[in-house]
Amino acid sequence: MNYIEYNGRKISVRPAVKDYEIDEKGAYVRQIPWFREPFGESYKNPVEKDRYTLFWAKDCAWSNRVAIVYSLLGLCESIKEEIVDWTELDLPVGWECVNSKDCINKESNARFVGELYYRTDSNFVGRPAVPLLFDYKRQVIANNDYHKMTYYLEKDFKSLHKKGAPNLLPSSIESEIVKMGSWLYDNINNAIYRMCFANNKTQYKIAYDIFYKAMEELEQRLAKSRFIFGDYLTDSDIRLFSTLVRLDVDYGKYLNLDIYLADYNNLFDYCREIYQIAEVSKKTFFKKICRKEFNEEDIKNVEKLWSEKIDRKNKIKSSDNIFIIE
Repeated sequence: MNYIEYNGRKISVRPAVKDYEIDEKGAYVRQIPWFREPFGESYKNPVEKDRYTLFWAKDCAWSNRVAIVYSLLGLCESIKEEIVDWTELDLPVGWECVNSKDCINKESNARFVGELYYRTDSNFVGRPAVPLLFDYKRQVIANNDYHKMTYYLEKDFKSLHKKGAPNLLPSSIESEIVKMGSWLYDNINNAIYRMCFANNKTQYKIAYDIFYKAMEELEQRLAKSRFIFGDYLTDSDIRLFSTLVRLDVDYGKYLNLDIYLADYNNLFDYCREIYQIAEVSKKTFFKKICRKEFNEEDIKNVEKLWSEKIDRKNKIKSSDNIFIIE
């Protein structure tokens, strides 16, 4: 059975990665998003104010990048937000609405993310994952495509952006940004998880080599460029940042890596500059990223290090304005 019942709630079960996403070679193969309907007049998901809730988790990198884009674009005025966390109940259900009154999301009356999955498709099999956009008018998950979700928010939801919002997906280089997004997924974002969940040394080494080579390439690129595509912050930078901000204090510790962000001067300064953008720092939670291995003093020291003033614009002769505003 792909669901359990708890206090009258039917909840899609969250299987362990080792039981669901490891192939015959012992390699980690991430699940394909289940709900991939796009947004717009031609689809079931119209672009409307006061229709969707963004479900996301502070310690999830995929969620984090969507939340940062959501914040930068000022979509909090149009899309509600539900920050979930891992349940403390002894149930195989994963994410729970622990930050809401009585742990119940107001718009859906759901306690667990897995409830939303079961309600939307009782045949769903896999990990009930975040981020997702929930349509509370239809009471279904509209989309959980972690790879494309920021593109939807940047492009399809443009009419709902705050005044003066940055253009993170400019049409002049949109195809290049999308191409870079795929490269970052293969070589950085997902490569780190391929190391985390590799079932043998061979698969770990394959993922390690991919990640290390990409880090070297990015370090060289950012020696000459303030951001990935020049003077201005784009979607690609948020995708890279949300993984690398976790490297030394989370992924690296879990994997006992000998690759440290702090050893890459250009990448480290670049990531710290992005962190110091107000909308980014308010959606980046080191207390959750560092997990239980760090005490309060450790976390304060990490936050202090990431908050040290960075002046890369003089080094690479860039402008003060880091956003394309249209």
